[in-house]
Amino acid sequence: MDWDKLKIFHNVALDLNISEAANKMNISHSSISRQISSLEKDLKVSLFHRHARGLSLTEQGNILFKTVHDIFGKIALTESQLMDSKEKPSGSLKIAATVAFGTTWLAPRIVKFTNSYPELNVSIKIENKYTDLMMGEADVALRLKEPTQMDLIRFPLFEFQFKIYSSPDYIAKYGIPKDLDELNSHRIVAFGKDVEPSIPDVNCILDLVPDISKAKIMYISNMYGIMRAIGGGAGIGALPDYMKSSKNNLVPILPDAKTPKATIFFTYPYDLKGSKKISALRDFLVREVNKERLNNRLNPS
Repeated sequence: MDWDKLKIFHNVALDLNISEAANKMNISHSSISRQISSLEKDLKVSLFHRHARGLSLTEQGNILFKTVHDIFGKIALTESQLMDSKEKPSGSLKIAATVAFGTTWLAPRIVKFTNSYPELNVSIKIENKYTDLMMGEADVALRLKEPTQMDLIRFPLFEFQFKIYSSPDYIAKYGIPKDLDELNSHRIVAFGKDVEPSIPDVNCILDLVPDISKAKIMYISNMYGIMRAIGGGAGIGALPDYMKSSKNNLVPILPDAKTPKATIFFTYPYDLKGSKKISALRDFLVREVNKERLNNRLNPS
């Protein structure tokens, strides 16, 4: 089988979308279609069902995808191990993080890490989808749920707490609720019901409103969107405290409200135990977390 055709098939099968695969691989839509048709001709089987809504894998396509996905995962892991055999961390380092944590906490800090390790090529995959570390989709995942797989190493990196926030514009117009009972008469920003949240207890604000039927609630299916909406004056909502910064216009309110805590886990495959680049990233993130803890103690919100 032609290796290039298999790479194209793998990328199309991952998203079941030729256009997305074309963008990722910088190849034209028509060229990808020809390569897939050629692979099907070589194998004498149909790999995809083609219908108005898009693509789906045939039974034979599923068999091939599982095999190819496993091969590419092992190759990616081998590349990581080979590059890590040098004295200094070098090569590629792929980090997976959720949208909220990746955009508001990790991304602003990662330049310090890349400046310290210029021979590392760092990429951050920011999405709320599950990342398969064993298949080489990333080297490290920063997860909000502790993994259960025995072949993954994990340790608690960062404990955060939800806090209640508003904004100067909202407060100027509607005031600050004196207690939880007054939330009934305020505008609430909550996580949308149509998307599976990546953060546990994401809608704890709704548990604090005494009578939801009396409150005016805006639902947004993205934590970063909720942060921007609250900061823009849309209402009151609960956010992880790591999302608060001097730049996003969030004002902490109702400090005595009982809100849940959660933990972000630093997770990587057991095969990368002892990896210099994994250790370098872990140590850097631990230092950044400790700096933030110290800053929070010295400057409580």
